[in-house]
Amino acid sequence: MTEETQASWLNRGGKWGAIVVGAAWITLNIIVPLALLRIPVVQKYLLAFKEKLPFDIPGIG
Repeated sequence: MTEETQASWLNRGGKWGAIVVGAAWITLNIIVPLALLRIPVVQKYLLAFKEKLPFDIPGIG
């Protein structure tokens, strides 16, 4: 993407574009992973995965 087309793409979002993109980033990178950790199937998978690691990670039970 050239600098000129990138600037015009950002300008099309208007003042709400940054807020929407920021909210989407927070949702995808913070809220979704935390929600996944509350699902029992995911918890069981992570525990099984931890047992298969060939090394010890300090701080993980």
